[in-house]
Amino acid sequence: MMEKERLLRIVEGIFKGTGFKVARMEFRGSCFDLAASRLFLLLFVKILQNIDSLTEEQAEDLKRLAKLFEASPLIVGFRSKNEELEEGVVYERHGVHALNPQTLYNVLVENELPAIFAERGGFYVRVDGNYLKELRETHGYSVGELAELLGVSRKSLQNYEKGEQAMSLEIALRLEELFDAPVARPIDILNSKVEAKMNVEPETELEKEIFNRLETFGMRVVKIKKAPFDAISKEEGLKILTGISERRTTSTLKRAQMVNEVSKIIHSDGLFILKKTKTEVVGEIPLIPKEKFDEIRDADELMEMIEELKKEIKRKIFS
Repeated sequence: MMEKERLLRIVEGIFKGTGFKVARMEFRGSCFDLAASRLFLLLFVKILQNIDSLTEEQAEDLKRLAKLFEASPLIVGFRSKNEELEEGVVYERHGVHALNPQTLYNVLVENELPAIFAERGGFYVRVDGNYLKELRETHGYSVGELAELLGVSRKSLQNYEKGEQAMSLEIALRLEELFDAPVARPIDILNSKVEAKMNVEPETELEKEIFNRLETFGMRVVKIKKAPFDAISKEEGLKILTGISERRTTSTLKRAQMVNEVSKIIHSDGLFILKKTKTEVVGEIPLIPKEKFDEIRDADELMEMIEELKKEIKRKIFS
């Protein structure tokens, strides 16, 4: 735990030192530990000592959040299996980019995007096929001549030039030495696009009931399993981090506090609907009883209620 805490502080410091606003999650098993935003960039970051410990369920939630908020998911860790992650190399777990803190520092502080990625069997790069073909022709090599010089098949070289095949780091270094020009294409980890499965079933009867009601408002509801909130409720440009619970507990209040912090970073609203509670506001996150939620007729009325509750708590604070 101490090592993870140290890693969290390091990564948080890198983001804050480069002008990012950061919200930190302390929620057991959460799909992300940090949300970081700067200008038009938003990242959901999972911090792990060993990147292999990311579960598929966490990864799917992480990708769902990235898709919903037009953000990039990222894993930062120290090692994979028993080996330390190499500086300047991008790894991947369940479709999410992973790297070590030094590589993150190089990207954010030195503006050096990595070009090497790890796959089973070694390190590879992707190349701009058209640029590679142009270099080959400029230097007067036929496909067969260059393939023989590199020790690859004609088919492989043709695939490189079509952009259909990754190239081993060894071959890329030979090409760069031969042509005295960089051929590896940088990996933009800050603007990575991911695909995500959005149809996830609610886990409880209470969730199912609330999801159905939100959908009658014309809102899309996406279940998130591993986060302080239970779903994202979405309508046009509006997104609400939605928590659902049977009753008000210490855990519920801590979750609401975390949602309050992250909502500021990702520019969204938050709402907790509890089967049994009194109406209150944690930070700027309303907690309302389900019976009050059941009285709401549409999305506009829901937003009006959230705004009114936030104004009411501010009036109490400043009165």
